[in-house]
Amino acid sequence: MLELRNINKRFGPETALESVSMEIGAGEIHGLVGLNGSGKSTLLNILFGSTTIQETGGYDGTYLLDGRVRRFSSPCQAIRCGIGMVHQEFALIPEMTVAENILISREKGYPFIDALFPRQFSLVDRTSSAMAARQTLHRLNLDLDPDQTTGRLSMNVRQFIEIAREISRDDLRLLLLDEPTAILNTADTDQLLTTLRSLADKGIAILFVSHRLQEILQLCDRLTVLREGRVVSCCAARDSSIDTVTRLMVRESVVKVSRTQRHTDSPPILSVRDFRVRMAGEELHGLDLDVHRNEILGIISLSGHGKLAFGAGVIGQVPFCGRLRLAGEDCSSSPCAAMIRKGLFFLSEERSQLGLLLQHTIMDNIVFAALHHNKRFHHPHWPHWLQVPDQKAIRRHAEHCIAEYDIRCTGPLQSVGNLSGGNQQKVRIAHALTLSPQLLIVNEPTRGIDIAAKERILNLFLDVNHSEGTTIVIASSELDELKRICDRIAVLYRGRLHAILDPAADDLLFTQAISGEPVLQ
Repeated sequence: MLELRNINKRFGPETALESVSMEIGAGEIHGLVGLNGSGKSTLLNILFGSTTIQETGGYDGTYLLDGRVRRFSSPCQAIRCGIGMVHQEFALIPEMTVAENILISREKGYPFIDALFPRQFSLVDRTSSAMAARQTLHRLNLDLDPDQTTGRLSMNVRQFIEIAREISRDDLRLLLLDEPTAILNTADTDQLLTTLRSLADKGIAILFVSHRLQEILQLCDRLTVLREGRVVSCCAARDSSIDTVTRLMVRESVVKVSRTQRHTDSPPILSVRDFRVRMAGEELHGLDLDVHRNEILGIISLSGHGKLAFGAGVIGQVPFCGRLRLAGEDCSSSPCAAMIRKGLFFLSEERSQLGLLLQHTIMDNIVFAALHHNKRFHHPHWPHWLQVPDQKAIRRHAEHCIAEYDIRCTGPLQSVGNLSGGNQQKVRIAHALTLSPQLLIVNEPTRGIDIAAKERILNLFLDVNHSEGTTIVIASSELDELKRICDRIAVLYRGRLHAILDPAADDLLFTQAISGEPVLQ
């Protein structure tokens, strides 16, 4: 069905893809794996006709669909040929309803009006549209009101709406998925994988990109491994293992980091009492929690049960009720900027909307908060009140961060919008740590990041915690990662603190706590 021959793509002097060839048959689920920056997203953008590809000089090579040469200049052309894509970052319109997002540009009309007038004069039959959207959601085992506003829903539900939009197309023949399970919990992931297998059974080809190698091996028929823009292997998934694929990706085995020294008896740096937060898809109800100085605290819950609301409420990104003390000082009414100046910083799970200046350089993104809040990187030969940036110092620091965090890029002047999702996340972490915060709260820090980069970031958290005494709160769906680096793990259920467990507790105890079952601590 799909065949690529010797695809080459460059971004300026940087080679993104080199002589990439691949075949995918109808009804096949094909895995695509590689480190961040290995070319996976670039390849998907070529297949889907992303305008970014055309704006940066196009590509070389042959793209065949059903034996016919294709060269899409826009996603609209790809969609008309039966190709759908779910991007790593959401492409939903928050103000629209679930049904409107699923059926965008394909709304159901009234047949008698459509028969008499051109489509631009058609009226939307909202009842039929809602019914069609509900039927698609049922295919994903999702019981959801199609008339709800999308922006009020949790992250995992929005991910399913993205997928529903694509599988609702009657002419879908090739589905491109870029990290579709990165924000899903285990139950939601299993449901999605079951749905994808049923789609493949109907003859739909699927190209599945994920850093969760176990999912790739469980779901896919074959997989292709990219390294530095080249295909290094294409094989049957049943003949592979996680260790084999990892070695192909990074040329060596990856050592998993773990915490050796724990801190649980120091005084609190952050205390919340009767803490209540209401944000889109996430709520907290009367939370009482102490975060001890110098510890790494994990927070885990089912999607929508509050783990992502904690940091957003503490920093003041969303309104909260209750009492909040930071370093012994009452900060219940402090604005966001004041909290940053007091040594608190928060990294949201939403990279593109909250945390990056996509049109600016890597260098600008790393230092802009430190320039404005910490008054760092000001030129020493100018009066301080003029706040003239020291460009040499800024560039030196950016180059240090690029090397330290292994940001795959052409240099500090590259636009962040041209980086892969994983490398954008590394820039965000460099940006946060440049502030030298006393307390760092971060949501889903390893979402969409390859296995080697995950260990580098986790090791980085351990290093700044040990060497600089930075207290870190990590809200994550990745229990294994939390167990390896945290001192304590707080389990939330329906917006309330359900348990605080030792990371050494067995997985069954955590599963029971996350599901809301009583646990003995």
